[in-house]
Amino acid sequence: MVLDGEIYQADLWSKQALERLLRDGLPPTPRNYAVCYEYMSGRNFALTQAFDKASANGKLTQQQCDEIYYKYVLFDDEKAFLQEADRTISAELEKVLKLLSQSAKETGHFGEDLDTFSGKLSSAPSLETLRDAVCKMAEETQFVVAQNAKLQEELAETSEQLTLVRSDVDRAHREAQIDALTEVGNRKFFDAEIGRLLTDVRENGTTVSLLMVDIDWFKKFNDRHGHLVGDQVLRLVAKTLVENLKGRDIIARYGGEEFVILLPDTRVEDAERVAEHLRVSLATKQITKRGSNEVVGAVTISIGVSEYKLGDEGEALVARADKALYEAKQTGRNRVVAIRA
Repeated sequence: MVLDGEIYQADLWSKQALERLLRDGLPPTPRNYAVCYEYMSGRNFALTQAFDKASANGKLTQQQCDEIYYKYVLFDDEKAFLQEADRTISAELEKVLKLLSQSAKETGHFGEDLDTFSGKLSSAPSLETLRDAVCKMAEETQFVVAQNAKLQEELAETSEQLTLVRSDVDRAHREAQIDALTEVGNRKFFDAEIGRLLTDVRENGTTVSLLMVDIDWFKKFNDRHGHLVGDQVLRLVAKTLVENLKGRDIIARYGGEEFVILLPDTRVEDAERVAEHLRVSLATKQITKRGSNEVVGAVTISIGVSEYKLGDEGEALVARADKALYEAKQTGRNRVVAIRA
């Protein structure tokens, strides 16, 4: 009865998820379905809150659905994938150990036969006894050679399987940290990188600055020209930022129309100059609608800048940059504001 109840409940959530997708005009892709199914189940409190907030105006957009998926669903998917990969690797290693154990037994058996053969030779054997012993050893030698060939073949197959699993794990790990739309790091990637950088800063006495970048009037852009153009804007901004950063700099999409950039070994004054360069570089770009070649206009950004202070955790560094960004937006947008204290 409990099982029947669980099946009924899962079936109900599934129907509700599909109905919600239909109502919001979203295609029933696996990602969209996963988000709505989790929402209907109510099992993921953080996802439920984010879903309610994003759809407060009525409908959930594809962009919002993607963001919820990457932030609240993908991590669990990745964990499940890694657990499955771990089981596969363990099974393959167990197979290798069995093969090696079997080979050792066969080799030991061959060694016993050699001792017997040696004993027969040392006891003045007859020609018939010698012939029988040689035939027996020839058979045993052929058997061991065949066993070793089989072992080599099995080990080669296992090695290939482990290589494929490792490749899948690496791919899944990369995909889990990349924003699919802009192809820069996602929020999870940023959280990991800022933690790593701050640890390095504390251990080596260096510094790091952070840029919080926001696309000006992005919501109006979306409402006026549609989400396809909005996606085009996000990709253009990400591409321009990447092209104007150095190899060690770290960029991620923080959420919505916001990006964050970590500048290792960079003081706030230099970070402010980098931010100004990024702002000017983007202001020269024009967005053109694909298909019609209609010029939509220029895209501008506002940037808040902060630098690591002794004792900072990641939240404090982000909060100061966010405060500077707020000031930049409140004083006209399309500008850079840095907090030096």
